[in-house]
Formats: sequence, C-alpha cells, structure tokens
Amino acid sequence: MRKSTVLNQLPQNNSLSLERIGIFSHLTPLQCNQIEQIGIIRHYNKGEIIFYEGNQSDYFHFLIEGEVSIFKSTASTETMLIHRFRAPSLVAEVATLKQVPYPASCEAIDSSIILKIARDPFLKLLQNDPSLSIALISSLTQKISALELSLQRHSAPNAMAKVARLIRDDIGIFQRLKGIEIAHLLGITPETLSRMIKKLKSEGIIEFSKKNGLNLLSSDKLNRCCG
Repeated sequence: MRKSTVLNQLPQNNSLSLERIGIFSHLTPLQCNQIEQIGIIRHYNKGEIIFYEGNQSDYFHFLIEGEVSIFKSTASTETMLIHRFRAPSLVAEVATLKQVPYPASCEAIDSSIILKIARDPFLKLLQNDPSLSIALISSLTQKISALELSLQRHSAPNAMAKVARLIRDDIGIFQRLKGIEIAHLLGITPETLSRMIKKLKSEGIIEFSKKNGLNLLSSDKLNRCCG
C-alpha cells in the first residue's frame, strides 16, 4: 500500500534526504526548511504508478531512492519505454515547468522514494536563488539529451541499428540492466536482442560475456551498423 509522509514530520535522520539530490546539495538549513514546508515524501512499491500520462503536472518529482521508468501507451495498447531514471534524479520537470499534462506515465521499477514539491511555491524559491535555477536548467539539459538519444534509437531503421546505437551511446547499460530490460527499452524481443549481440560478436565488433559484460572492439564497424 502506498505511504505518504509530510517531510517535516519525518524523523531528523531522514531530513538529510535533500542533501542527496544534487540540485539541493548547496542549500542552507533555512532553504532546506523552506523546501520541507512545501514538500511531501511518498513511498512507492515496485509496479506502482507514480503518475499517468494526461495527469495534471502540479508537482515536481525528485527521486530520492529507487528507480522509475517513463513510458507511453501506444494505439495497439502496448507500452513504449522512453527512459529509466535512477536516484537521485528529477523526473518529468519539463511538463511541470510548462504547466501541461504529463506526456507519459511513470512507474516504480523497484521500491522508490519520491519527494513531491508543489510547483508554484517552488518556482517562487527559484526566483530568490539563482544557483537553484541554474541547477534546474542543467537537469533539463540532461533530460533533453537523454530524450534525443531515446528518439534516435526508436527511429532506427532496424533491430541491429537500435542495438548498435545503444552500445554507441551507453555501453554501460549492458552491465546495469538485464537483457529483457534492454530489449524492452529498445522495443524489440529478448530473442532479437540476443541474435543481434551474437552477430556483433561473430563480426568482431564487440566482446560480450555475463562475467565481463560488453566491450567494444571496433568503433568504425559499430558506426556502420547504426544506420
């Protein structure tokens, strides 16, 4: 069952959660207290929906612990995984800033803790703290880059190009995620992902093993596979 706790009602040792989020790491005790007054901590179990596509974006969501996925529903009732975020991270702040409904849904991949901060009071704090505004802009820039890479992968002409682009853009993901999760991220089946990895290995483009992960042997050959 979902739990909800107002930040200023948390035990003192939990109030340090703000310091774990880069955008808040420079705040003074007074500023942290101001955040606490407008923030709510929510605990989500694995599989719980944090917000749905089309919901009003009245809050900023700061992922303190855990991992979440952002996904869209397609006309065929399937879901397209757009991105995954690990703590600490801001989630869906673009929609909140623009005051438009969330363009995608958010689900907890595992047990997660999220700090929700009401939009209008937080924007007032931004006006009085230029460094906080700069940190938010930096986060937005990173999100835009991540979205561009995600769109590039989904627009790839074939499965091989999708896998090759992911290796090019984020080779470490093959150590962080399971094969079935990577396949879901790319919109292909686990079997197709396995075939593409085997093909890249046979052509001497990569090395891959469960023990050692994935290593790139030829950037030039990989780029030719990116389409």
